[in-house]
Amino acid sequence: MTDASNDSRSTALAEVLIGALEVEYEDFDLEEACASYVESGYEVTIWLRRFLENYAGITIRWPASRGTWVNELTTSIESALDAYPGNVRNYSRRLGQDVLPIGMAFATEERLLLAENGDVFLGGDAGLQWVSNGFEEALRALISNEWDKTFF
Repeated sequence: MTDASNDSRSTALAEVLIGALEVEYEDFDLEEACASYVESGYEVTIWLRRFLENYAGITIRWPASRGTWVNELTTSIESALDAYPGNVRNYSRRLGQDVLPIGMAFATEERLLLAENGDVFLGGDAGLQWVSNGFEEALRALISNEWDKTFF
């Protein structure tokens, strides 16, 4: 893990990130981030704003379960908003609930999606996967490679 002791997020996430090789915390402006979401056509909900306040701008790398690959997850605003809005709307329809893009994971550039109830999903060409309820739990599941990998 990189030394991010000045960042209160690093302290709060330390236990969750056991197994991570590296963690980076990027500075960001919450109001600018919210404006970027609006500019991209998304509603800035209370639950999205809460997520951004706590977790935006984090990049995590951890060893893959096989081989010498290194997995990466980022919650940078740029990566989150790189998701095609039409795909995000399609994911929402398929799930029967609104989801918003919050980042990207893996070399396959799976979209990290957050639902109002706190569920975190991966969305990509192969479909959708439910990871966990709660972002910290989702991080634990991804880093430990222990989530239901069923696509729907």
